[in-house]
Amino acid sequence: MVRHRADRAGDRGGRLRVRRPPRHRPLPRAVDLIVEGRARTAAVTGGLVPTSVRVPTSGLALRCLVWGSESDPTALLLHGNGGHAHWWDALVPALVPGWRLVAPDLRGHGESDWAEPPRYRLEDFARDLTSVHDALAPGRMVLVGHSMGGRVAAWYATAHPERVRGLVLLDSRMNRVRRKEAAGWRARVAGMRVGRGYATRDQALAAFRFVPDEVAVSPAIVADLAHHAIVERGPGDWTFRFDRAVLSLEGDGAGDLFPRLGRLSCPVLVMAGAASWIMDAAQRDAMTAAIPDCALRVFPGGHHFLVAQPGPVGLALRVFLDGLD
Repeated sequence: MVRHRADRAGDRGGRLRVRRPPRHRPLPRAVDLIVEGRARTAAVTGGLVPTSVRVPTSGLALRCLVWGSESDPTALLLHGNGGHAHWWDALVPALVPGWRLVAPDLRGHGESDWAEPPRYRLEDFARDLTSVHDALAPGRMVLVGHSMGGRVAAWYATAHPERVRGLVLLDSRMNRVRRKEAAGWRARVAGMRVGRGYATRDQALAAFRFVPDEVAVSPAIVADLAHHAIVERGPGDWTFRFDRAVLSLEGDGAGDLFPRLGRLSCPVLVMAGAASWIMDAAQRDAMTAAIPDCALRVFPGGHHFLVAQPGPVGLALRVFLDGLD
């Protein structure tokens, strides 16, 4: 998940000179931002730039990124709360070629539509997943989910076991976080949908933060994630792309997923950050005890270890995927 700083944007002030554009930096255009985005993605994926597809579902349209060949087995990658599909960019080189990757922007995130009125229960995300599965990954697939994306993946795998050949959960807690940090997030966003605006793109990019914090992420990956996290909603109004209603509504009606874990019939790999408080040792032990066919890998770092250590994480993920029947 990401957030922005609480400090106020500075006063832009000054007078607009129409006869001569600013010498220090041209006003960015949409096409320039698209080109820059592709370059930042390519810098992280080793030149593997995805195709972009929109999939209709439940009155919405989801933007999906697709890498790899249709002849390869498919893994569906689900990002966490407040994220977007490009959170998987750094793992692409470890998986392609050999695997076809489909990474949707979940409803209310990235370039996908927002739900009107806000509906962001796990059941809603899982219903969207059925549409993506039918459109882009017919047959049995592997589900890979980080944080909230893992909760969606686990829900789907227990509801449709015949469609899932493997499941990977990356620091995905199976009951709701009850710490005061989580309560604080929900209290701050209650009633909000669009986050605060920034007068310039640079201010918005500088406000990108990991929540919880992750200190050891390469500048190239941070730049890629931040670029795809923001949008200009109007002149001088840059903000983060996701619907903040997701933060307060996710999980309502879903409750504790632990009773569902015993119904998982596919092999499961649980990955966790050793320093993560979202998925601590007690949570890891409870999950591995509840899941019938489960392996556990713990990596140094916190909740966002997948972007902090994409090399080791990608290798472990590839070994698990290639070992599936």
